[in-house]
Amino acid sequence: MEKYNEFLDRINSFEKNKFVLCDNNFLPNLSVLKKVNANNCFSCFYGDTVVFELSHQDKIKISKIVDKLYQSVPECFCEKLVSDTFHMTLHDLSNSPVLDKVESKMSENKAKLVSKINKVPVADLKIKMKTNNIFNMVNTSLVLGLYPANAAEYEKLMSLYEYVDDIMNLSYPFTPHITLAYYNRNGFLHSSVLYLEKLVNKLNEQSFNIEISTEKLVYQNFMSMNEYKNIFNLA
Repeated sequence: MEKYNEFLDRINSFEKNKFVLCDNNFLPNLSVLKKVNANNCFSCFYGDTVVFELSHQDKIKISKIVDKLYQSVPECFCEKLVSDTFHMTLHDLSNSPVLDKVESKMSENKAKLVSKINKVPVADLKIKMKTNNIFNMVNTSLVLGLYPANAAEYEKLMSLYEYVDDIMNLSYPFTPHITLAYYNRNGFLHSSVLYLEKLVNKLNEQSFNIEISTEKLVYQNFMSMNEYKNIFNLA
């Protein structure tokens, strides 16, 4: 596991205060085409995940940021995310645009997680987080970075991450974030890139605190990036 300072160094290497997207017209990662259809609406996309649901107050704060993005540069994004879906993912599990290819893995993940919870109950924890900067997530989406307020909060968060990572180990490091918007699957012109950069740089002047809690730590199934179903709470 990374030490707290190592974690901060890593995320701050790409979650920069000055947002720069590209020098030309923007084309999204091809993975967007799996999640967004030709009408720029969310396609069927199936899987399971463990997330922290946000408080009502925090969802309102995130909604204001998203509204500003869509009011200012709607051409940069696909269908708007429903505010009820806003969350911070603790751990990805499985996903596929074809349900048959992932259904058995989802059942396996669920069974393993239930078994582990029965053997080792999840601790009752509250974790203080801070918002970092809005950044480009591998050319698929615009996201708001988060980080634990101090080393003690980081240890609590990572204990929960490792709890779920024991179910299915991931090959990439944990980067806490809240997804704000997925990009337009067709991309957009450089003129819009410049406007988006200016807007995000303005939005990055603000920051606020977020508290997450195991009371809102949920195993979910999803049917698209805009449709999640709570299956059970971990604590």
